[in-house]
Amino acid sequence: MTSLSSFSQMATADEIELILERHNFWRAEVGVGEIKYSDTLAAVANQWAIQLQKNGCGFSHSQNAYGENLFRGTQGYFTVGDAIDAWGNEKKNYSYSKNKCDAGKVCGHYTQIVWKNTTEVGCAKNVCDGNVTWVCNYSPPGNYVGQKPY
Repeated sequence: MTSLSSFSQMATADEIELILERHNFWRAEVGVGEIKYSDTLAAVANQWAIQLQKNGCGFSHSQNAYGENLFRGTQGYFTVGDAIDAWGNEKKNYSYSKNKCDAGKVCGHYTQIVWKNTTEVGCAKNVCDGNVTWVCNYSPPGNYVGQKPY
């Protein structure tokens, strides 16, 4: 029987650089200010990554007071940059004029990334059953019903 390694950890310095670069790429596309990294938000994300791991490698949102994006992919194939770009690529599913996702499509991860009032992000990951799960928390949170992201 083969045992897959399981662990959770805060983002490394190189990953933090990539987190900021990819978030700010998507934010610049719509003219909103740059986001900064928060160790406090990263610690909250890490606690949730640990909890997901303890819950049998679960994949669900926490009930914290922050905005939150989750991504899961095969360990060794996906970086945090890939996770953020997967969220950012939801842009094609978002109608700014209607301020909603296209029918049957997901776009809330994208709108959180570009939410103009969001100023901080912090991320952590877990590796469980051969998959990496990234948890990113945002403050102030976005995605308020009836409000446009920018």
